[in-house]
Parts: sequence; C-alpha cells; structure tokens
Amino acid sequence: MIQQRNFDTVSLHWDEEPRRVMLARDISVSIQAQLALPQQWNALDFGCGTGLVTMQLAPLLQSITGIDSSSGMLDRLKDKIKNSGYSNVVTELCDVEKGTLPTGTYHLITSAMTLHHIENVVPLLTTLKTLLHPGGWVALADLASEDGSFHEDPTGIFHHGFAAEELTTMLEESGFTSISITAAANISKGERNFPVLLATAQSC
Repeated sequence: MIQQRNFDTVSLHWDEEPRRVMLARDISVSIQAQLALPQQWNALDFGCGTGLVTMQLAPLLQSITGIDSSSGMLDRLKDKIKNSGYSNVVTELCDVEKGTLPTGTYHLITSAMTLHHIENVVPLLTTLKTLLHPGGWVALADLASEDGSFHEDPTGIFHHGFAAEELTTMLEESGFTSISITAAANISKGERNFPVLLATAQSC
C-alpha cells in the first residue's frame, strides 16, 4: 500500500526550490497559450500547494480559489495573498478524494503536478467535472510517462507520469470533450530532462 505524503512537513521550504518556481511559470504560460482566459472567468486551482500557479493566474481572472488537503501549504498561500494585496484569491481546505468539495461553480479548473499523487484519476476527474459551468475547461499539467527516477522519495506517488494517450482516455471516460495534450515544460534534474504535459478539455 502506498503511503500518502505529508505535505505539511515540507510546506515551509517548498518554494525554495527554483525548479518548482520556474515550472509553475512555464505551466501558467502554457495554460494562457491554450485557453483565452477571459477576465470574467472564475477558476479553481486543485492541489494548489503554496499557490505557485494560483498567484500567476490571479491577475488574469475575476477570481481564483486554491484548494489543497494540506493546511500547511494553504498557510503559505495565505501569506502570499496577504502580501500581494490581491482581493480575488481565496483558499479552501478540501480533500476531494475523500468527498470534501469546494463551494461554487467554476469556468476553469487547473492542476499542476497533482495527478500523479491521485490513485484513481478517472473518479477524480468526474468529480471535478461536476464543479464546472457547462462549457467550462480543465487545464491539467503533469509529468509525461517516466521510469520512476523523477522522485527520489516515492512516498505518495501512484503514477510515474502519464502518456498523452492515457490522459486522453481518462478525460474521455470522465465525459470531457475537445481534448488537447501539449508540451508545457521540461524539468531538468541532473543530466535528465523530464517533460511535463498539459491536458486541456471541455465540459459538455
């Protein structure tokens, strides 16, 4: 049985890794390239962590809600919100896998490097779809399939990335349409490069 990772214990130093900050920027740029992001949209950032992507997208949207199952991570995001002066960013402590859902309905749901921590992805995607307005979008970024060497600590890792075809199938099974899989970023670790994919799809 795979043990869940305790993200509270690493939250204080999470943003000290430059690779994570750069990846969040690359993913945010990729999301903007794939979707128009009208200013009137409200968004949900699932598994937002310390809000590295949340805060990148905040100026572009009417509002964005960051949800995470780690109170420690959300505390770091709350500090960022306070220091930024943004009034359109809120947080909610939610564990969607355990049935705790955020309030509201959204035009966009984003996620960055969270899916590989989810054991059963299709039920999660199906649940996220219920939180979207009709015609709303998801933009989900995660590792492309790799050999398991990306994570030095395998705690809480259920998937060693995803193939584009696998992401497409999971989104189709969850009832999404207009599915597109594109390259979002590359993560350099030592002499290895690990591609990151962005999956966008629309709710019916």
